[in-house]
Amino acid sequence: MEGFDSIISMLDYILDTPRKRHITGGILLSVSLLFGGLALTVMTIKNEENHNE
Repeated sequence: MEGFDSIISMLDYILDTPRKRHITGGILLSVSLLFGGLALTVMTIKNEENHNE
């Protein structure tokens, strides 16, 4: 539990300004949309392969 506390403390220190938090939030949102799009693509490709067989 002490390790988790130190990670939270470090993130709080790094993201001390609203601009840094905004940039980090934008990056995290972009990455999540990227992986969501990849997952959707993989799921639709698998369905098409099953219909062709």
